[in-house]
Amino acid sequence: MSISVRARGDVQVLEMQGDFAIGRHIGRPLDLQGRPMDDLGQTIDDLLAHGHARLVLDLRGVKFMDSAGLGQLIACRQRTVDHGGDIVLVSPRRQLKDLLVMTLLADVFRICEDEEEAIASFASR
Repeated sequence: MSISVRARGDVQVLEMQGDFAIGRHIGRPLDLQGRPMDDLGQTIDDLLAHGHARLVLDLRGVKFMDSAGLGQLIACRQRTVDHGGDIVLVSPRRQLKDLLVMTLLADVFRICEDEEEAIASFASR
């Protein structure tokens, strides 16, 4: 999975591409392309360390997510909330949105249809 970050005012938008699923290689969590899954956690920790706690995860490019990916999302959200912010999910594909609903994570995360709605949702808090 690849992640790119850009700022929209005081909100950081993380565009995610690829599969968010775990593989095993010497005990280190990897995505299906062999890249470390902790890249998302590290990216978010770096943003939080620099005072950025309003995060939008653009999921349009995520083709697949398994339970390990869901667990990583939950852990990242908790760290973000602990820093006084939140994570808003944008444009998950139908299969991922269904998974979020089935696991009741749609009640935990705000899910928006587009980036503008997600950014505006921070102002309404």
